[in-house]
Amino acid sequence: MRGLTLLSVMTLGVAGHARAEEVPPVPIINQVATSADPVSGTADTPMPVAPAEGAVEPPPERRTYPLLPIGGRAAIERGYHIQRALGASGMLIHNVQNMNSRNLAIAIAKGEDPPAGGPLLEVPFVTTTQMESHSSNTEFKADVWLSPFPNLFAGIGKVKGHVNIGVDIDLDAFVPFPFCRPAKPCGHAQLPFTANVDNTSFTFGSILGYGTNHWFAALSLAKTISVSAKERSDMKMTNIAGRVGPRFALGKDVMLTPYVGANYYDMDVTVSGLVRSGALFEDGDGVGLRYKVDLSSRRPWAGIAGANLELSSHWAMQAEYNLGQESNRFVLSLTFRP
Repeated sequence: MRGLTLLSVMTLGVAGHARAEEVPPVPIINQVATSADPVSGTADTPMPVAPAEGAVEPPPERRTYPLLPIGGRAAIERGYHIQRALGASGMLIHNVQNMNSRNLAIAIAKGEDPPAGGPLLEVPFVTTTQMESHSSNTEFKADVWLSPFPNLFAGIGKVKGHVNIGVDIDLDAFVPFPFCRPAKPCGHAQLPFTANVDNTSFTFGSILGYGTNHWFAALSLAKTISVSAKERSDMKMTNIAGRVGPRFALGKDVMLTPYVGANYYDMDVTVSGLVRSGALFEDGDGVGLRYKVDLSSRRPWAGIAGANLELSSHWAMQAEYNLGQESNRFVLSLTFRP
């Protein structure tokens, strides 16, 4: 019988324990005759055979136990199958999420770019409209089961993508008479732009998992910090997820574990940069807009559907999809446990 295997995602995984068949120990020195009894001629009558005079008895059987997980020796001696303690995973995560904005600060100039390093101010005539984040994360993760229940993991990865942001500028409030006047108002300018993301991410988290031969349940918590070298798009992500599902043995070393659950995925992003418009005024001038804005997930909750395929005690694959009202997330992973 097998225990549960680790489900390897950013912040994913489960391990469980299955009660194995308990076999009573057989003394080494008392060998059992399983062939026909030479005296009575009857079969299937086990008889203890004394060792020959002067024969050297074999030493008692010795078992080796891993240092981790803590308490693993006691679990094995009680008949439990436990997960291999160490693991390494390669992961690919793609996320699309609608965002809310706050703390929009700008410097704006007509016909030129605002000076770099100048003050950025919150102004009422500039507001944000569309905000949507697209990101892809490739990550390497290492994990360890400290005991048969809790798992700790850490990962490093690369986040690439972009944030689509729409800006609405009230030109009449920004550029008054004589360029914009009641007799000939300038109206509003829609200025969509894209802030690129090219960051290095660091993830830390923990998993609590339990299961039997037929089901599992797991709760995971992860925190990711994604840092931009140019300090333009720092990101912080909090991921809390619960998963539960049945387990199906497909062969001696193959186990399929489909599951469902719920995920709280909150992402905070700070983006900054410079964007230029085309001609907006009668004299052909446009505007230059230097900006900085904080974005956060609009609706962080999503449902989970996925499956883990344990190919052996060493290898496992996982695929998972998260779907929310204004977000979707897809995860693929491959895990090796030495």
